[in-house]
Amino acid sequence: MRAVEPPAARTVFDLPPQALEDALIQFSEQSGRQFVAIGDLRAAPRTPRVQGAMDDRDALRRLLAGSGFDFRVSEDGVVAIAPAIAAPPRTPATPQQSAAAQSRTPVDMGKVQVTARRRTERSLDVPLAVTALRGAQLEAAGVMNAAHAIDSVPGASTVDVGGGFTQVQIRGVSSSLGGNDNGYYLDEIPFTGVTVPWHPDARAFDLDRVEVLRGPQGTLFGEGSMGGTVRILTNAPAFDRVALRATAGLSTVRDGGNGRSAKLMANLPLVAERLALRAVATDESLPGWVDDSRDGRRDINSQHVRTGRLRLSALPTERWRLDVAHWTFDSDAPGGGYAADDAMQTSYFYSRDVRWTTSNLVSTYEADASTLVYTHAQADLEQQQAGEILPGTAYTSAIDIALQTDELRWSSRGRGALSWTLGAYRRHAARADVAAIGAVAPSRARQTNDGAAYFGEATLQLPKPEWSVNLGLRYFEDRVRGASLTADAQTGLDETFHSWNPRLGVSWKPAPDATVYASLAKGFRSGQLQPVTSVLLAQAAGIALPTRIDADRILTSEFGAKLLLHDRRVLLETAVFDSRWRDVPVRVPVTDVFNGLINSEGARIRGAELGLTVQSRTDTRFEFEAAWIDAAYSARVEGTTIAPGTPVYNIPRLTAGASAEHRHAVRDGLQLVTRAGLRYHSARQVSLTQGSPGDAIVWAGARVGLESDAGWSLTLYGDNLSNESGADDARNIRGMATRLRPLTVGVEFETRY
Repeated sequence: MRAVEPPAARTVFDLPPQALEDALIQFSEQSGRQFVAIGDLRAAPRTPRVQGAMDDRDALRRLLAGSGFDFRVSEDGVVAIAPAIAAPPRTPATPQQSAAAQSRTPVDMGKVQVTARRRTERSLDVPLAVTALRGAQLEAAGVMNAAHAIDSVPGASTVDVGGGFTQVQIRGVSSSLGGNDNGYYLDEIPFTGVTVPWHPDARAFDLDRVEVLRGPQGTLFGEGSMGGTVRILTNAPAFDRVALRATAGLSTVRDGGNGRSAKLMANLPLVAERLALRAVATDESLPGWVDDSRDGRRDINSQHVRTGRLRLSALPTERWRLDVAHWTFDSDAPGGGYAADDAMQTSYFYSRDVRWTTSNLVSTYEADASTLVYTHAQADLEQQQAGEILPGTAYTSAIDIALQTDELRWSSRGRGALSWTLGAYRRHAARADVAAIGAVAPSRARQTNDGAAYFGEATLQLPKPEWSVNLGLRYFEDRVRGASLTADAQTGLDETFHSWNPRLGVSWKPAPDATVYASLAKGFRSGQLQPVTSVLLAQAAGIALPTRIDADRILTSEFGAKLLLHDRRVLLETAVFDSRWRDVPVRVPVTDVFNGLINSEGARIRGAELGLTVQSRTDTRFEFEAAWIDAAYSARVEGTTIAPGTPVYNIPRLTAGASAEHRHAVRDGLQLVTRAGLRYHSARQVSLTQGSPGDAIVWAGARVGLESDAGWSLTLYGDNLSNESGADDARNIRGMATRLRPLTVGVEFETRY
């Protein structure tokens, strides 16, 4: 096996003589690197002591000396350990051959690392439900954006409504108003829509991973993470090599338009072992398929998406790392989103143009026994909409959201009896809206949220080392100021919301590759202002509405287990949970177009999740996930269709998915790769206000490709092979609902160096 050196990051190591498997786990914890292993590590001799400040490659060489194992690094930074194979001299592999071989490295499910508790840990040991989806894994499956990645996680689902807007549901938590009810991180910035949950589209090209944490994450991730938290993490630059990737694709939709895509990644070391840059750019034309029933225009809902990303990493000293990143996203959808009637037509629509940027700075200092991290992040989102919100009713709106956050975290390192994280957080969020609907007077609204939080979490290993206790607490306060006005009236809000968000957990490890846990956690979200237009129209209709919406909160109990079976080739994860969601905000119809906001008594949520992954000894992998969620409102809400037992907005009761991948060597240096996937969710029952249920949805996809050690791949694919045309979410009163893109076939070519 040819060794390829990893990035020359310097770390303070303290690895005592021990079994190779244990030494590699400690190496992963101390360096922050994920690794996979092929072969029987238990047969290797004990490792020598590795101690002191050194770069990762030196530590690996010392650990593996005399073990019979060697290492290499995949493009996404995962270290692969495999038996060293003595072979006769031959021509060294080209960079393209090495990159292609690395992309085929299987995942050792016992070594996947996550940062779900703000420190690097083995996913199998984390006592909460967390799924980490590697970027390379997502691209291999043909996942186009983060929303589609979330759909493959037990207990989580999304509705991609088009135009750069996605709705996220995690463990029965879903709403159409208020700040984000599920946390959504773009690298280090927790995005919020301030008054409407907003999860910006993020394309899946060249991501490090997507982490989905289920259950309230208020202790470490703050306000809004009531159902869970999604973290979209980008690849860091590599310091030791120039790397290039270029991808081009073409696609066509049945009874629809044609699409194209171009994507590029460049990794450039600027100063040896000290400074490196990674640049990513994408340009995609997404085909339309919805027709205008008024004038016969076809495929009006095409979309043009352009993204860019820069990330600069520096190592000023052996212990100090700086990362600076900038994202841009630009989407034009002149024919609206993905809403249509059952005939795939619409008689009204409005354009959606979205632009957002994020910038963040991360400073990481590695001390001997702890890590200090400071992050500063800024984001700005602008959306322009124009058209008809109903047949004959003109609609224009402009939204501007600005966000700035600062966070300081101090966390322990190593495998001691006590591990901990302490931190402080500050956030400023502002949203400005201007809207005009039909003959109603134009309205303006602005809301600012100035929040601060202090948090801590600790895990203590008990005298019986297989048992541990996890305690966490976060204090959060949020000053909310807002005003909504027309030419004739105004509403206002100036209030500070407070919340203590605890977390208690107990875990038991009956075996090194098994974790059983139970937890109790709280989530919280601030209140908001009632739009003045809703107040005026409600008064005219004789409907009483409050001038502000109270905060809502959730308390969730959970019991779960994770275990590796059959020589670490089978991973089983399961959890059951029960939640009480208090004061859930809902919409009350005021006119055919307008609705008001009101707090309901809340909802009761119960559910169960199952995830199964099977990795063969050769080149076949199978995955299955399923979830049952019973999420229902607790009491009647006057003026709406909500009654006790009514399903929570946009939550499917049952979701399931399966996928399989197989690799077959066609000849030396060339592999045939086949993949197939199937997803199902039951009908979403409740729309924003009134309407009828959606449909049960079945989606199927397949990919067949050739991958060459010379650094290229060619893939043919089919998406929505069942040509599913049902309503992905609940229909509104006119029968309109979000639809999946019909049967799509395409081809992709990639070259890499």
